[in-house]
Amino acid sequence: TYTYTTTNSQGCDSVATLNLTVKTASTSNTTVSVCTTSLPYVWNGTNYTASGTYTYTATNSQGCDSVATLNLTVKTTSTSTTNVSICPSTLPYVWNGTNYTASGTYTYTTTNSQGCDSVATLNLTVKTTSTSTTNVSICPSALPYVWNGTNYTASGTYTYTTTNSQGCDSVATLNLTVKTTNIVTGK
Repeated sequence: TYTYTTTNSQGCDSVATLNLTVKTASTSNTTVSVCTTSLPYVWNGTNYTASGTYTYTATNSQGCDSVATLNLTVKTTSTSTTNVSICPSTLPYVWNGTNYTASGTYTYTTTNSQGCDSVATLNLTVKTTSTSTTNVSICPSALPYVWNGTNYTASGTYTYTTTNSQGCDSVATLNLTVKTTNIVTGK
């Protein structure tokens, strides 16, 4: 309260009183960290999708400015992709503690160092092995029978293993039959 004394037009004291109230402005600071999966972040009716410092000005209950500040940090999610091609002989394929036995796309979700989703993707291709069977029946006069660089002289089932065009096992089977000869004697 302030007073001002002067003389009025009639020569008497004139006292003016000022009752001054200084209202206060208000401020606030909000610090938020969110993962990208939580976007948009809504604050005071506005959507925010990027890290930054944002202000919102309104009028407080006293009729003065109210300035609110948002310090927004958008944390990142992480992703990774692993491409694997394997032969069936190496199954199961173990990835992130799980056994996989068939071709397919698999995902594994965990939490990264920022506390956000970390999505790992496995693209697994199980290549094929190949097999073949050869059935041969021959006379003893055709022996030895040569198959894949090896001589065979007796009936039996034989296998030859090599690598196919996909880099996996290729198993060839030979079923060899040596016919018997009949000896006919004349009288």
